[in-house]
Parts: sequence; C-alpha cells; structure tokens
Amino acid sequence: MVRSTIQIQAAHSHIHSHIHTQTTGAGMGRLAITKKLVLWTVLVLQVGFIGCIWLLQMGRSPDSQQQRSALDGQMGGRVNFVTVGGARKSKSSPTSGQTETRCAQQQQQENVNRYDRDFYQMKTEPQNESHLPDYNVPAYVDAEMGLTPALWCYREGTINESLRPNDVDYLMTQPQCKCESGWHGRDCGQPEIIWRALMTSSRVSKRSGSIPLQLTVASSTSLHRLFYMLELGAWEHLSLELLELQIRALIEVVDYFLIYYVSNASKERMLASMLGEQTNYVLHRCASEGECSSAKAFSHFRRQLWQQCGMQMQAQDLLLHGDSGSVYAPAALKFLKYYAKDVLPLTFRLKYNVYGFYWQHPKKTLLKGVISSLGHLYSAQLDTHRLQRLASSTLGDLNHYGGWNCELCLPPEQIVLLLQSSNRQKLPVKLPNDTRNAHIDAAYVQLLIANGGHIDGTSQLLRLREQSEKYFAPEEALTHSSQYGQLLVNLYDADVLEDLQEED
Repeated sequence: MVRSTIQIQAAHSHIHSHIHTQTTGAGMGRLAITKKLVLWTVLVLQVGFIGCIWLLQMGRSPDSQQQRSALDGQMGGRVNFVTVGGARKSKSSPTSGQTETRCAQQQQQENVNRYDRDFYQMKTEPQNESHLPDYNVPAYVDAEMGLTPALWCYREGTINESLRPNDVDYLMTQPQCKCESGWHGRDCGQPEIIWRALMTSSRVSKRSGSIPLQLTVASSTSLHRLFYMLELGAWEHLSLELLELQIRALIEVVDYFLIYYVSNASKERMLASMLGEQTNYVLHRCASEGECSSAKAFSHFRRQLWQQCGMQMQAQDLLLHGDSGSVYAPAALKFLKYYAKDVLPLTFRLKYNVYGFYWQHPKKTLLKGVISSLGHLYSAQLDTHRLQRLASSTLGDLNHYGGWNCELCLPPEQIVLLLQSSNRQKLPVKLPNDTRNAHIDAAYVQLLIANGGHIDGTSQLLRLREQSEKYFAPEEALTHSSQYGQLLVNLYDADVLEDLQEED
C-alpha cells in the first residue's frame, strides 16, 4: 500500500513537472512574439512619420517657398533658378482677368546683360621704338608691384579699349580706364546721374547713419535680375507710342516685364508683339481697378513665375515699379544690376514733359517710380506705392534726370476722352470760357498743344528744342525718330512745321 502510494506521488510529481515545463516554454514564446510586434510597430511608425514630412514638403505653397527663398537670399543663400521654355497661358477665373506668361528659354539661362559683352579687359599696346616711354621700369618692379594687373573697363563709358605705355602712371597702384564725358569711376562704369546720387547718398548716410546704396565690385557672377513691374492703368487712356518707347529703351536691361492693366477686352496679343519673342514677361489683365492694386498684382506675378516658370524671386533681385507715362534711364538701371549689393528704396527725379518731349512743365521735374532690392518690398507689405513713400534718396537732379515723364502725351481726341472719364478728377481742367455750353473738344486741345498751354489754364509750358537741350528725349526715341515723331515734333505748331518743310 505504501509502495503504491509512493508510486502515485512520483507519477503526480512527474506530471506536474512536465506541465510546468510546457507552461514556461509557452510563456517564453509569447514574450518573443510580443517583442517582435513592438519592434515592427515602431518601425512602421517611423516610416510613416518620415513619409508625412516628405509629403508636407512636397505640398508646400508657393508663398511659403517664396518666404523661405527671400530669407535664404538675405542670409546669402544660393539662388535656385529653374527655366522652362515657351510661352504659357494660365487658367484664371473670369473675375481675375486674363494672364499670359513667357518664361526664359533654356538657351537663355544667362542674363541678358552678359558681363563679357558690357566689360572688356584693358590691353597695353606694344611699345613703338619711335615713341619710347619717358622712363624705363625694371622688370622686377613690374612683377613685384603688379603694375599691369587685370583692368576691366565698362565698354559704354570708356574712350578706347587699349592703353599706351605713356598713359600708364607707374607711381599709381591702381591704373584707371579713360572715361568718356559724363562717366566716372575706376572702370568708367558710373553714369553722371549715379555719380551724383552716390555723392548725395554719402551726405545722407553721414547724417542718418544708413547707407541707401551698398555697392560691390562688378563681376560676371554678381549680376542681379531686374523685374520691371509696369502699371498701365486703363487701356483706353494709354499712349501705345510711349509704351512701346519705354519697352524698347529697357528691353536689354530688364529680365522680366510684369505688366498689368485694366480692360474688358483681351489686349495681350498687342502687348506680346511689342515685347517680342525673346523677351520674358507676365501680362495680366484686370477686370476692374479694384483688382489691379500693386499688392495683388505682385502676389499674382510671383505666383505665376513659380507655377509657370518654376522660378523663385530672390531678396537680392531688383524690382522697378513704374507707370505708362515714364521712361527710365537704362544706364542707371544697368549700373544697379552690376554694382549694387543692396538697394534701399530709391525714387527717380524725372523730367516733367507735357504733350510731348518738346514742352516742359514749369515745375520741371517729378519724383516718380521706385526701385529697390526685392527684400525691402516685404517690409512695405508688398505695396509698391508705400515702398515709394519710404524712399529716402533719389536718382537724378535738376540738371541730370533719372528719366522722363510725359503727361498727356496722347492724340487730342484721346485727351478729350480722358478728360471726360472718371479720371478727370485727378487732373485740374479749365474750360475754354465760362458760358453754359462751354466744353473741351479736340480743336481746343490742339490749340493748347500748339501754344504750350496746360489744361489747368494757369501753367505756361516751357518750349524745348532738340539742338539746345542735352536731355531732350530718351536716346531710343532720337535713334528711331521716324517712329516716335509725334512725341518729338509739335505737329500743331505752325512755325515748327515750316521749319520741317524747309529742311525737306
């Protein structure tokens, strides 16, 4: 009996040990499976998190991309410029008007103003035995002092492209280019209006402590892009002759024309023909004046350049804002593209013409238009008119203009329509007489143009002649005088017509 009991207890003990072993093995298996599940879950979460970040970056809006690019530009970041060939038309709602965009061609990735086209390296002519220099310079002096360094001259402002040995002053550490009249600087790259503006800004910076124009040495890698934001206003009051003139005057300086206007009919084809196939532009037609504010227009242009051309506007780029009546001096704009490191808002002192370049207003000049580095536009809340009010310095003075402004440079019939429109309140007008039926017609406007009377009835305009006026008209107009005759010649002045007939 005792033996049987012992055998039974041993059997129970063996069974219990076997069951405990199986239970422990099962627990260890579940623990291993749980660890694997946790590790895989963590891995899946990490992959999902990385994917979400990637999708968010791919889906960033153009505005956020622009803000980052502006910040990168201010911090000296590298410019990212992607070009897309061909012209594209963007889809827009009926209320936002029509837009046409032409992006830079693939073969036009370089700037329109190539450094090697505008600058050249000064060469020293070989010595002629019959014209020896006054003194000889030892070879070791030339090598140690670097008397013949690479001297790059601005082609437009330099007299010739070679330097004779007698012209080299070996006592000077830095030889200079020989400048044409009206050009300044070591490389003759400063036109007269810039030279005077630099002197004025130097005095302003000493008083205020701010430098309106920070300059750098011109090189083939420091050329900034220039965007010309052109506000045309109502299309029916536009001088197409004057518009074509200012486009042609700046077509070799401006990288992108950003043009906006108010019209109920499509005029993009006419504008595109003026700009030509090799010009980069964005044209935007507004349905009403309320949709053509400068802030809305700039946001639209920036979005179009990003969506259609893949291009980010940088904080170092230059933005010029003007209107349909102004023609700016291309030499001053080209200088800023090459030499300006940072441009605080600068306004232009323009010659004040009326009816044509042959009449000048007695006030003589106007402060109009603004140019600055693009980064400063954000502090003005993208409002170019507010940017102009922030300008503390000017380009041009009473004797050296930064450009021309031509008021009422329209045919008489078009001037009458302008005065009859809602824009009349912006222009002081005096009727021909005080009678009840007094009105302004084309014949009355022709009489004003012939005699130099302003429509305000009080201002007598100053007569100008091309032969005696240094800044009579833009060089482009004088070069192609047959195309811009209405702006250069007073067709309603009998004396002028007689002189022209005698010349013929």
